[in-house]
Amino acid sequence: MIKTEILKILQKLTGHKFVEVVLQGNSAIDSALSIIPKDKIILIPEEGGWIHYHKAPKKLGLKILEVKCDDAKINLNDLKRKLTSNSCDVFLYQNPGGYFAEQPMKEIYELCQKHNCVVIMDVSGGIGTELCDGKFADIIVGSFGEWKLVEAKKGGFISCQNKGLFDKVKKHTKPLTDGVKLNIILTKLHELPERIKFLLSKREKIIRDLKEYDIIHPKEKGFVVIVKYKDDTDKSKIISYCKQNSLPFTECPRYIRLNKPAISIEVKQLQN
Repeated sequence: MIKTEILKILQKLTGHKFVEVVLQGNSAIDSALSIIPKDKIILIPEEGGWIHYHKAPKKLGLKILEVKCDDAKINLNDLKRKLTSNSCDVFLYQNPGGYFAEQPMKEIYELCQKHNCVVIMDVSGGIGTELCDGKFADIIVGSFGEWKLVEAKKGGFISCQNKGLFDKVKKHTKPLTDGVKLNIILTKLHELPERIKFLLSKREKIIRDLKEYDIIHPKEKGFVVIVKYKDDTDKSKIISYCKQNSLPFTECPRYIRLNKPAISIEVKQLQN
């Protein structure tokens, strides 16, 4: 069966035994957070996250605290302060942050474990790489939507290390059963290694081309290129480069990338 094959691939990619394919990435986040009682505290990053990190908790009656970041990388000292001074039930974050900042997932997980805080790691931009490591997350969520690494335009997944936790989460999931959509997901999963190779090569070329600029985390694994600029002249030159090379871009500050002035070159939108 197609779905069985998808689940086996996802088990291998995440290192989690318990996996479900769901309607979309946002619904995976909803399912993961639905196990938390109302009025509890959820931690999310102050930047480099996803817009649903703000929407889902509010919809479920959860309180949000933001953890400080250093250019979308979780600040471990601030995470420790938040965990120590508050009763936090969940930490939801993305790896890589904003699709460009490798997170210290081992240290994050160990800190959260000490404070009985469930870790939900979003790997929409890390699946198929070493950044998707189930040893350091209680729950993993991911999207197969547009401009994701697995770009099936539909669907997502949720996985757990622990069966008891998975059983709780699964009560709130809406499994994807459409055979046509599942077949597309399977195809895109098979194509994932080649897609990652293509996107990383594009990213490396862009970084080489723009080496005179302030590029954030240039040596880390990522699927966008964040370029800071000093003034409007710099900004115009970066945008001109993008246009000349048919590279999609967005302007920061943006919560899902960086809360500072910069140009985000959206490498992950490119097609091989």
